[in-house]
Amino acid sequence: MNSMIELEAEVIAAIESGKKIDAIKKLREIRGLGLKEAKELVDLYSSQNRTQDSSSTSSHPDASSGAGAKIGFIMVFGAICYFVYKFAL
Repeated sequence: MNSMIELEAEVIAAIESGKKIDAIKKLREIRGLGLKEAKELVDLYSSQNRTQDSSSTSSHPDASSGAGAKIGFIMVFGAICYFVYKFAL
């Protein structure tokens, strides 16, 4: 399937806002499709337009902020403080 998929504007808006389930529901309602067919169309549209949406590479806001590293640092620091307190006294 080399051709671009054409969907209704409200379906595209739902996909672009990250609400795939709503997009599938709207597509089923508008076109009278089954669940499988609507999901395949939404997934196809998403995969074809993924490269155009390069501004947001991750949907999670903390994905690029280093939150995992911060939590790891706090855990290690806490463990060090615990052992220093326990064995120094």
